[in-house]
Amino acid sequence: MEAFMFKNKFKLFIFMLAIGFVLITLDVNVTTPFKYPHKYNNSGSVIGEFQYYNIASNYNAWCDYKVINTSSEKADENSHYNTTNDNSSTNSSTNTGQSTAKVIDHVYFGNISVDIFSDALGFLLIFIACLNLAKVNNRFKYGSVTTLFALILHIVILALPFFTNGIVLCNTALVLGLAYLGSNVITTFMFSSGLLKMCTDICCRDERKWCKMIWFVTFVLQILVTFVFWIGSDFNMLLAVGRFFEGVLVFMVIVFWIILKRTYYYLERTWLNYEKQN
Repeated sequence: MEAFMFKNKFKLFIFMLAIGFVLITLDVNVTTPFKYPHKYNNSGSVIGEFQYYNIASNYNAWCDYKVINTSSEKADENSHYNTTNDNSSTNSSTNTGQSTAKVIDHVYFGNISVDIFSDALGFLLIFIACLNLAKVNNRFKYGSVTTLFALILHIVILALPFFTNGIVLCNTALVLGLAYLGSNVITTFMFSSGLLKMCTDICCRDERKWCKMIWFVTFVLQILVTFVFWIGSDFNMLLAVGRFFEGVLVFMVIVFWIILKRTYYYLERTWLNYEKQN
């Protein structure tokens, strides 16, 4: 009876890790009717593209555009302003030989959006699982620390627009976003390697090899998807490419767990041995 309970606990922890891994890799944002407490404070110290990419990739935002003179002659400060939110950049030439370009002028907060596949829930599940598996090896212990750090970063990033604005918000969101991406990658590495250290039998050699390769692919895809969505804030084609790679990322995560499932007997055996010792 006791062994049965230990097996069910372990099965629950593996399920939590699997669901958590999927949740932190899949983002589906839904716009709510709620607004941020203030408008975005545009700064003239940096270009509009930099501000828009950072704000739109972390929060729901839109922008308008202006046409500037990009020829060697000094641009007319009274350039024609185009206040459409059509997210495309164009270059053109006038009859006088001057070239122009459409660039982002102002950034605006949209309504607050919510990720229905919550990263916070994913990290919470991973944290609970790693905390309970920490007795098996130190990778889970370190994984629980990085998961908690990622969860805190996630909450802070979401809360930033309520406490700061303008270029401070823009730069802070960028720095914390990079730290969040790093903690995300390290977290998946910690619990994945922790699981692989639980099945060291020679008969699991192929599964360990494939899981390591698949994790590396997910690592590359996580970084690629993040930066494609960052730049793709102003390019619909890149957003479509980002969605494609995000789908590939989720698929690879599922494949990782399918392959790891083949070693489940050895994972469970290692867990039971540690439970009996304690």
